Amino acid sequence: MVIFVQDSLHMAERGSYYEGSVKIDGDFLVPPRTEFWKDIVVSGSIYLCPESHVKGNITCTGGVICRGCVIEGDLIAEGGELRICDGAVVNRIISTGDVFLRKDVSAAEVRGNNILVLGKVKCGKLMGKNTRVVSGDI
Repeated sequence: MVIFVQDSLHMAERGSYYEGSVKIDGDFLVPPRTEFWKDIVVSGSIYLCPESHVKGNITCTGGVICRGCVIEGDLIAEGGELRICDGAVVNRIISTGDVFLRKDVSAAEVRGNNILVLGKVKCGKLMGKNTRVVSGDI
């Protein structure tokens, strides 16, 4: 599969799948419905577009996980902010920065500096220095 490079933004080819682990130097934009069978390591931010599936772990500085994405492994962010959108499923979210969870997110555990929950989520543990829950439709 092909990865396109523009400055420090790397973009996967639409509709592709990756059998091996992927390592990206810079930011990584993943089109909708892209499959990864192993780990993704990104030195910058990751933008995982809707309905993408990662069977391994993701390591990055921050990013956005769009609606309907599934990450079977851990999502690990060092320093940046993570935004997890509606209906995303992640095994564990571990961040040294801020974490924003939208409605219907499912995770076994969420660790972050500040955690903001917008709507109803399914999480086993929420562990942050400052955790706020805002209910209702946002």
